[in-house]
Amino acid sequence: MRDPEFIKLRNRFFLSVVVTVIFIIPVIILVLNKFSSSKSELLMNVSKEKSLIIYISDNSKKSKELEKALSNISYFKLNVGDDDFKEIMLRIEMNSEFAKAPGLIYVEKGKMSANIVDIDNENEIYLFIEKHNLKEG
Repeated sequence: MRDPEFIKLRNRFFLSVVVTVIFIIPVIILVLNKFSSSKSELLMNVSKEKSLIIYISDNSKKSKELEKALSNISYFKLNVGDDDFKEIMLRIEMNSEFAKAPGLIYVEKGKMSANIVDIDNENEIYLFIEKHNLKEG
C-alpha cells in the first residue's frame, strides 16, 4: 500500500516543478531579451540601411555626462566593449580603431556619413547636430 503522506508530498513537488516551468522560465527569457534587444535593434537598423545616429560610449563619467546633450534627438547607444561593436563598425564602413568614446556617428542609408569622436564638451555635440540637421522636428 502507498502511504498517503508520500503521495501528498510527491504531488506538491510536481506542482512546484510545473509552476516553476510555467512562470520562472518565461521571466528569465524576457529578462535576457530585454538586455540584448538594444544591440539587436541597432544591428537590424544598420542592416536595413536606415539613417540613424549612434552614440559611442565607454561608460565613463564623461560619456554619461555628455549623453545628456542628446536629449533632443533619437539615437542608439553603443558601448566600446559591446560584443557587436566591431561588427557594427564594419557594417557602417568605419574603422573601429578610430571610434573613440565619447563620439557620435551619423549613419545614412546604412553607411557612416559623418562622425565626431573623442568629444570634449557639449558644444561639440550641439554643433555636430546642427551642422548635419539631426534635430527632431
